[in-house]
Amino acid sequence: MTAAHPHLDIDPLADKHNPDHFKVGTLSYTKAGLITVFLYLLWGDFCFQLMETVVPSIMPIKLNDLGAPNWALGAILATLPNLMNTAINPFISFRSDRFRSKWGRRVPFLAGATPFLVIFLILLGYSEPISIWVQNAVLHGRGSQIYVLLGVISVLMIGFQFFNLFITSVFYYLFNDVVPRAFLARFMALFRMVGGISGSLYSFFIFKYAKTHMAEIFLGAALLYLVVFLLMCWKVKEGEYPPPPENLGHERGFFAAARTYATECFTHRFYWFFFIANTCVAMTWVSGSYGVLLNTKVIGLSLDTIGKVGGVTGLISTVLLYPAAMFADRYHPLRVLLIATIAQTILVPVGIAFAFTCHLLEPQTRLYVWIGLACLSLPIGTLYGAAELPTLMKLLPQERYGQFCSANAMIRSVALMVAGIACGVFLDLMKRYDPDPNQCFRFLGVWNLVFYLGSTLFLCLLYREWKKLGGLTGYQPPRPDLPDHDAMRPPPPPTTGK
Repeated sequence: MTAAHPHLDIDPLADKHNPDHFKVGTLSYTKAGLITVFLYLLWGDFCFQLMETVVPSIMPIKLNDLGAPNWALGAILATLPNLMNTAINPFISFRSDRFRSKWGRRVPFLAGATPFLVIFLILLGYSEPISIWVQNAVLHGRGSQIYVLLGVISVLMIGFQFFNLFITSVFYYLFNDVVPRAFLARFMALFRMVGGISGSLYSFFIFKYAKTHMAEIFLGAALLYLVVFLLMCWKVKEGEYPPPPENLGHERGFFAAARTYATECFTHRFYWFFFIANTCVAMTWVSGSYGVLLNTKVIGLSLDTIGKVGGVTGLISTVLLYPAAMFADRYHPLRVLLIATIAQTILVPVGIAFAFTCHLLEPQTRLYVWIGLACLSLPIGTLYGAAELPTLMKLLPQERYGQFCSANAMIRSVALMVAGIACGVFLDLMKRYDPDPNQCFRFLGVWNLVFYLGSTLFLCLLYREWKKLGGLTGYQPPRPDLPDHDAMRPPPPPTTGK
């Protein structure tokens, strides 16, 4: 593109005069109608995030107070949900993409699962008296009280997590079906902001009662979620969808569906570039568990300082998120994601240099440099956060959005299972380079740099493929189930200029 035609660099959907500006599928909104839909979705999200926060924040405290072993806590709250998610999420996503009813393809899953989810959430709040009843009435006093309680909680967690999978999967897919594509980044920014506000209000006003009023908190969160979420399902209307795509060879059954899923998601390089780029960024998440050790044991910061700077930067990031989303909507989320990843990759070596030389600086200077790096990372992280989910929505096939999201999550989850151990092993190996074992945390930046370089590489490959597939004006997702699809694609319109 040349400076003579700067308008060609702007996503055509960002033009308010574009007839598709306020449309998605067969849905067409006025400004007032779009604001109304946003309000229902965001209010539903507020209660959804509150409900999602209750279990992982309170159950560890309850289990620990009751003397449950740590392995049981990890198994119930981490291993069990992730195992179920890996096994069930692809099936739910695949079926939701292909489901058709007069209420749409997403709302029936959300509304149908919500009452059962609420029941299990309430029962979890009363798990202790339920376990006492089970031990006395069913087991006639036999067995250890703590293991009976763990058994009851495990059963209730399986029920809760099963129905919660329908919500956590399909709720995010609904946005791509009812929010006009010109507003995806801005909506997702509001979505993140509402989630942050919900978590903050919970932490400030409710969490302090976790030990004394667990049952009441679970009951209140469940009933609020039930009323508001079902109201959202009633008021937010999906459009009409084309007939669901057939399995490969027009076959039916589980194995035909599995073959179709694997062929469509995993046999085109475009999607592999996409999945690997996202997975590389996810691999840097595991270093966050050790970040506080780097800051306290190597850089010499106090927890109070870390908390205050984190709180301030978090607030600033929330304020900047919506302008960043407007930028992503205007210039396309993929471009913004690529820019943010490149910028972060460039910044990481600066952090590595600081980690290895901070002992040469005075404590006050060290603090100022650390705050400066945090300030440099802030806009980069905000841009990335504003563009991440909208990129998924813009690039993945809308009619098969759920199944491709589940494929992306599946690959990322498998990688993270390995990364959690691999990062720890890497840090242990680095202990040999310094007598002080805490100095191994200086190498966290090296771990992150490797995967940011990988993400940058695959995002560049992805961007090149996106341009070949039409780019801003003519992009259509690849269809591996149709071998001639790309060959039949009309070439993008020619551009003038040098």
